[in-house]
Amino acid sequence: MLIKWTTDKVRTTWLNFFKSYDHHILESASLVPNDDPSLLWINSGVATLKPYFDGRQTPIAKRLANSQKAIRTNDIENIGITARHQTFFEMLGNFSIGDYFKKEAIIWGWEFLTSKKWLNLDANLLYVTVFNEDKETYNLWLNIIKLPKERIIKGTRSTNFWDMGQGPCGPNTEIYYDRGIKYDPKNIGIKLLKDDIENDRYIEIWNIVFSQFNNDGKNNYTDLPRKNIDTGAGLERLVAILQDVPTNFDTDLFQNIIHECEKLTNFRYDINNYFTQEIKQKTINTAFKIIADHIRCLVFAISDGVFPSNKDRGYVLRRLIRRAVVYGQKLNINEPFLFKLVSIIIKVMGQHYQELHEKVDLVTNIIKSEELKFWTTLITGKQLLLQVISDNKKVDATAAFKLFDTYGYPIELTLEIANEENATVDLKGFQKLLDNSKDNTRKVRINHQALTIQSSLLTNLKVPSTFVGYDKEQINTNIVFMFKSEHEVKFLKNEKGYLILNETPFYAEKGGQASDDGIITGENGTASVIDVQQGPQKQHIHQVEVKGELTQTEIVEAQINSSHRFYTRKNHSGTHLLHAALRKLLGLHVMQSGSFNNYQYLRLDFSHYQMLTLKQIISIEQQVSKWIKGKYPCEIIYCTYEEAIKIGALAFFGEKYEEKVRVIKFGNFSIELCGGTHCYNSQEVEQLLITNVESKGSGSYRIHALTSLKTINEYLTQQIMMIKEQSNSLFIQYQKNKDNCMQEEEIEKIYDTINNLKVVAADWRKGKMLLLELHGLFKKWQINFEELNRQKIVKKYLTLVPKNENNYKLLIANFENLDIKTLREIIEHYRNQYQNIIIIFINKINNQEYLVLVASSKELHNNKQYQSNNILQKILKTYNGKGGGSPILAQGKIDKFITEKEINKIIY
Repeated sequence: MLIKWTTDKVRTTWLNFFKSYDHHILESASLVPNDDPSLLWINSGVATLKPYFDGRQTPIAKRLANSQKAIRTNDIENIGITARHQTFFEMLGNFSIGDYFKKEAIIWGWEFLTSKKWLNLDANLLYVTVFNEDKETYNLWLNIIKLPKERIIKGTRSTNFWDMGQGPCGPNTEIYYDRGIKYDPKNIGIKLLKDDIENDRYIEIWNIVFSQFNNDGKNNYTDLPRKNIDTGAGLERLVAILQDVPTNFDTDLFQNIIHECEKLTNFRYDINNYFTQEIKQKTINTAFKIIADHIRCLVFAISDGVFPSNKDRGYVLRRLIRRAVVYGQKLNINEPFLFKLVSIIIKVMGQHYQELHEKVDLVTNIIKSEELKFWTTLITGKQLLLQVISDNKKVDATAAFKLFDTYGYPIELTLEIANEENATVDLKGFQKLLDNSKDNTRKVRINHQALTIQSSLLTNLKVPSTFVGYDKEQINTNIVFMFKSEHEVKFLKNEKGYLILNETPFYAEKGGQASDDGIITGENGTASVIDVQQGPQKQHIHQVEVKGELTQTEIVEAQINSSHRFYTRKNHSGTHLLHAALRKLLGLHVMQSGSFNNYQYLRLDFSHYQMLTLKQIISIEQQVSKWIKGKYPCEIIYCTYEEAIKIGALAFFGEKYEEKVRVIKFGNFSIELCGGTHCYNSQEVEQLLITNVESKGSGSYRIHALTSLKTINEYLTQQIMMIKEQSNSLFIQYQKNKDNCMQEEEIEKIYDTINNLKVVAADWRKGKMLLLELHGLFKKWQINFEELNRQKIVKKYLTLVPKNENNYKLLIANFENLDIKTLREIIEHYRNQYQNIIIIFINKINNQEYLVLVASSKELHNNKQYQSNNILQKILKTYNGKGGGSPILAQGKIDKFITEKEINKIIY
């Protein structure tokens, strides 16, 4: 008999089981991928571990386990319809990076599922699939686990081989649980599994990928130098089986949310509807499921720093909110309500995800604000839809998609309202446009390789290498390894290559800090260090350009660029102080999502729901300045990860930390896990200036800043000079022409103020605003000046006398390089002064072509011969020109001069 398990208990049991087999337990990483453009969201347990699998990084431990939160939205239309589709879910995982392989992974998986000490599932109800070419795995199930042959299903490459086109890949084996005949009403049985038919009877609860080959991208497979295990088990699926309920939505995870939602409506959820399939109740159940699923996803995504917007991840959240609101309407919830469900999510999941508690107000306010906006959208969208129906008696695909994509109006509501108005909707066409839109989004990401090919050279490299750069900037050491083009070499001579030192003072780029540069000097040559990266075995790999010759094993002097390190330290410590100030002044919801600092500047990415104001920027700088003046020593603490978290240390970017971590602490306001180089005291930062803040979209912002008095003074000097130069350029133009136009005292006043700016931050900011104001005033003055000039030119040509013809007056005049507006004003003057007049102006442009303007009085238009456009066409036809216009005014261009005599001939 199955025992009722809570979700928290299942998750904890998983982690404890693998901890008992010496696995390092990883915290769930952020839902936002770190430095992985191939992913919009973290979508699996292994997604955050790619650098370990392809050998770019060495893992904290060879055995790892986690419960990783994930989001998948590629099949959002199935949410609430099927038993197991969800946008947000948790993937239980255990991983081996070059440690245990097939035998242990299978034995432990079986033990966890069937042992009385652990989940105690009935072993007789478990089936497995294997890749039909993987005899080793088949024999392990048959001979070690003693599983009967009839419960081992051989699959194909499409069902049982994990391959992403390039990089690590391999066969997989899956474990299925048989839920019995009540989930198989047609009694199809094992054929469901053998033929890979979608069903609710045989549920996949375990998937072990044996990562043992390298695919070179052309389907040429070689053995990996380091074989790995990637196990995934869906938490919600396991819980549904252990709680013996029809769908994932009937577990404690979702039922608590659904019960809270029931308080907002008279409708009720019915678990038994899975079996009864009563249509009306099915619609009600679907609405509850979608709302429960989407609000879970929203709470976790917003907590990880993603906010609703019109692009990328933010667009996903906006769509989830709107979709949930629409399904709320189906439950007669006709007001913002999603924000009321935030607290129940945190109550249900906050025991394991403690970080949710501090985000409750932020998440609630953001969802509420977005809901209110959408209700306005619903009103606007309905008006637009009704107008489309009124004009066309139908809704074509383009209109439906525009309502959906531009205005956020759900297709479900379009169909519903169109039905009420007896109008049709081109749903097939809409779906095609939607699919095309999805394809375009996928193509943006598909060009990036998710994994790289494992390098056997670096993966298996065991040479010793120690970083001593925290304390030393110059040392004598020896070269222990050299290579280029992934091949070991014994020397580098007048060429670029790579080398590893026994001990090195050069910092390798990581944690947002740029690598050191400098010089390595040997007996017969020197090497400029271009870049330093940490290899998969943690050696610092120096990319160098050698002049002369360096040889493997020789003793060399390694000297970093001390000046660059000096200023890099200031910027890195400044980053920590800046981040602390952001959290203090904007709120603890602010999370650093990336950073970079070198000797020139610092850059910090952070999550927030709105752009910083100038007042906030100045307050942040002032707070950092207080901490700089406070002379807080930089404390460096080495401790376990758990101890670091207990003292309040912050960890970022989905980094994987080792058991022993390094904590950087300034006072009690900044405590972060960090491996970078830092000032010894906050006072050494000297000063911080925020030079720019920009939006990265989806509630993400980037700050650019400088530290040190020298760097900031150089920057401000340059900026003030640029402001003064631009101001002076405008003022010279003003001075040159002000006698011909009215004097603008405000321009002169602002120019004088800019000219007296000092090299300080306040004057720089003031100068930027004054320069914008000066540009605006100068533009207005310039328009007035140009208008006065035009009037002078127009006045010059107001004394022309037209000739009298038989039944009309004819005015022909030649000009040179007059603008079109001036010519039209002159034309308008003569057309107002005379009746029955034809005006033809020829304007020579830059000695290359002639602009012809033709105008005629309305009194002449009864005769088509005298209409402006017809006269112009005759001229253009005669002189191979192009143009057009109306009977009143027409214009075109020709490439040769036309005489008055020729014009008369054309008219007649």
